[in-house]
Amino acid sequence: MPPPAGRARNVVLIMTDQQRWDMLGCAGTEWMHTPCLDRLAESGCRFTNAYTTTPVCTPARAALFTGMWSSSSGALANQLSPFRHVEFIGTMLARAGVAAGYIGKWHLSGPEGAYYGNGKPDGGFDPAYWYDGRCFINDVGEDGFNRWRAGQGLADEDCWGTRVADRAVRFLEDHHKERFVLVASFDEPHGPASAPERFYKLYEGTTRPWQANMADSLEAKPATHRAVERAWKHQGRVPAGQPANNPPRYYGAMSFADEQIGRIVQAVDRLCGDNTVIIFTADHGDHHGAHGLLGKGMTMYEETTRVPLIVRAPGVTAPGSVSDALVSHIGLAPTIFRLAGVAAHEQFQGADATDLLADPDAAGPDAIFMEFNRFGLPHSHWWGFVPIRCIRTRRHKLVLNLVDADELYDLDADPGEMVNRIDDPALAGVRTELHDRLLDWQERRQDPLRGRGWWNRPWRPGHDPDPGWR
Repeated sequence: MPPPAGRARNVVLIMTDQQRWDMLGCAGTEWMHTPCLDRLAESGCRFTNAYTTTPVCTPARAALFTGMWSSSSGALANQLSPFRHVEFIGTMLARAGVAAGYIGKWHLSGPEGAYYGNGKPDGGFDPAYWYDGRCFINDVGEDGFNRWRAGQGLADEDCWGTRVADRAVRFLEDHHKERFVLVASFDEPHGPASAPERFYKLYEGTTRPWQANMADSLEAKPATHRAVERAWKHQGRVPAGQPANNPPRYYGAMSFADEQIGRIVQAVDRLCGDNTVIIFTADHGDHHGAHGLLGKGMTMYEETTRVPLIVRAPGVTAPGSVSDALVSHIGLAPTIFRLAGVAAHEQFQGADATDLLADPDAAGPDAIFMEFNRFGLPHSHWWGFVPIRCIRTRRHKLVLNLVDADELYDLDADPGEMVNRIDDPALAGVRTELHDRLLDWQERRQDPLRGRGWWNRPWRPGHDPDPGWR
């Protein structure tokens, strides 16, 4: 399929880590200081219903950079890398003659690299620009790294994010006259959420509003949710009616990333703005007090699964447009390839979404899917293996927790996902329809974990879509 408007474009994918969809001024959170991303939204299309494939770092990133569900690629938890036969998009792009650069947090190196990476270029991307966390540590030394993690008294040049932006600008200066795809991956606002002090000060005295689902008792919810709450020592609990905590480092780190993102956007505008698509997103969200929880992982609540997505495609997107269509990260790789004029790879498991760029009023798919398997290799205290499959339509969300209680939410009546209606007879028909669609999705994509455990649920005993097999 040819690229939209008939010509190949360069693509710059910019991403943050652990940023909720609403952590942007342009998303309606007026006290968030994100002027650069707000301007990007004013010049492109903002998607209000974009979702990760998995609400934890490595699996989410594996889907972005292989185009496969993490349970299919092998990277189904933190500290696991994809199977050896799985290709990253950098390899595919380079083979097609496209300069491919990746700068910043990778988190796909497996146990050897752990969180910050091993300093070894990966994914088929140009080694000259590679800059994972280990490269940053090697540059600043252990003392500089520890100072950055402490997050006090930092200058801009002391920060990983500044150095990511520096290299991204250099890549653009070196490659703006040729075909390229560049990924700039920021660690912020993920912990340690370190930034120069002026960014923390932006949030002094700011009160984050209380939201109703902060008072979720987690009754009639999966036991794993209560386990996560205990693991966090109930630190996500916000008494009813009281303002939520407002950690200035977390929000300050996001504003710091926003400024560095602005530097990259300015370089694009200066060098190649007329034929370069800019895409901004985050790998996953953060509970941040919703349902009394912190962090991410093993839930399918909106706060952890819904992510920001802004796309500016010259000649395609209308400035200031907004799309409410359901969009999944599983379609981002094929979308990038179509924009870049490169044929989609056979391993891609999602569909490209470029048609939504030109028509923000288009309906888009009527459902998206998500999965979860394990938080990470060293996180056995969080129940270890926690297989989850989820379907989210415009109105409803069904969550199958293979070894726990299932969930069903009516998002129109209950946008905060407070009331689990899995056993509500009034929604039995909806539940059955969504269950059938979820099982069909597992079969079509050859989910390695598909099987009877997902079929025979307590609310649908004896259900067997394949009675002839024994």
